[in-house]
Amino acid sequence: ALTPLARDIIARYDIKPQNVVAHSDIAPQRKDDPGPLFPWRELAQQGIGAWPGPGRVNFYINVRPHYQQVDTAALLDLLARYGYEVPENSTPEQQKRIIMVFQMHFRPQLWNGVADVETMAIAEALLEKYGQG
Repeated sequence: ALTPLARDIIARYDIKPQNVVAHSDIAPQRKDDPGPLFPWRELAQQGIGAWPGPGRVNFYINVRPHYQQVDTAALLDLLARYGYEVPENSTPEQQKRIIMVFQMHFRPQLWNGVADVETMAIAEALLEKYGQG
């Protein structure tokens, strides 16, 4: 029931895949829904929403050493370019929350809010595929 309704709304309002979002994507400091169990990947496979290509994620993972620390500010810059609101004066806890919400959407198996190589690679692959938000 969700798929036909979502497809109809997307077609009617010409919604881009990267603009199919949830409460938590819009208000990460206040909302948790739909959470990490929501089937974002499966919906994207049905043409509903964005999802990074696994080959491109692997490419971006492999261009840097796995042990390399990821700069939180660099990741937040990518997330802001993709469309997440990242206020300039965010506290470390708020920054962690923004990263966690992104991870719940695009890497639901690990959403600890830590900037890491895989999260950075997912953000890079999304920007490559869909452009800036």
